Amino acid sequence: MTKIFISYNHQQGKWVWERLAPCLKAGGAEVLIDRERFEVGKAVVGQMDALQGQADKHVLVLSEDYLKSDYCRHEMDRAVDLDPDFQLGTVMPVLRSACELPHAITRPNPLYADLRDDQQPDPWANVLRSCNADLGTTAPTWLTARDVLVDYLGRNQSVNLIVQKGVNWQKLINHITKDYFADLALVDLEDPDTMSRKGLLATISMALGARVALPEKPRGDLAAFKAFLGARPSVARVALTHFDLAPRRRYYDVDLFAALRYFIERNKLVLLVQSHTPFGALLPKDHLLSNINILNVELEVQP
Repeated sequence: MTKIFISYNHQQGKWVWERLAPCLKAGGAEVLIDRERFEVGKAVVGQMDALQGQADKHVLVLSEDYLKSDYCRHEMDRAVDLDPDFQLGTVMPVLRSACELPHAITRPNPLYADLRDDQQPDPWANVLRSCNADLGTTAPTWLTARDVLVDYLGRNQSVNLIVQKGVNWQKLINHITKDYFADLALVDLEDPDTMSRKGLLATISMALGARVALPEKPRGDLAAFKAFLGARPSVARVALTHFDLAPRRRYYDVDLFAALRYFIERNKLVLLVQSHTPFGALLPKDHLLSNINILNVELEVQP
């Protein structure tokens, strides 16, 4: 795993924290960044140098504010000193806003990534490739899917994340959980514990932070699960991954799907369903869940 030190001015912090760093992490790089690694009570410059010293590569997020900052210039000078002629590919200048580049960068004239408009995929591709990071799709596509999912889940809207094989959707869901919805319960249908109806309900309840006593059906497992959801102070957000398996589970009967629909329609349950096939196409047209209000977000492999 390549260790990437991000040098930036905090005027660009929101962009770095919410767009650059998540893409690098999801692509498989280890990000070294002050916001996550610095400790209160220790000297800033000392921590800065120690953290930067661990890096394999250095991303310099250049802007006018960056070049006016003594701290940022210090980080830039240390990075450039490691490869003053830009022959090793260890220093990656990223232009985030218009500025006059310093002589240390204009003299060797390295290729830089122009991300002043970060909706353009090619500069992103250069950065990710240089950091040995791969999303399986373009960064703008990945980030757009992230933003739409966060918006839907924030409005308690159930959503189907439809992904092509090769796209790093696991890291996307983990990022949404870590940085946006810590209460999002992750339930993987590949887990053998989810193969039965009772097992699925038990796994969901445990992922939501409780161990619910579920009687054997038909003696009230769904009723017990309903009582559990009803006692919660807020809506239950649940990510069901590998949902393509659901139609093949013979223990997932009509009562289970009727209950899930009941919980969704009464705002007790919000689902993030991950699948390779669209949710609507997985279930028969007359299925209890086939016409619920669940919106689609597609994440496709891009060249």
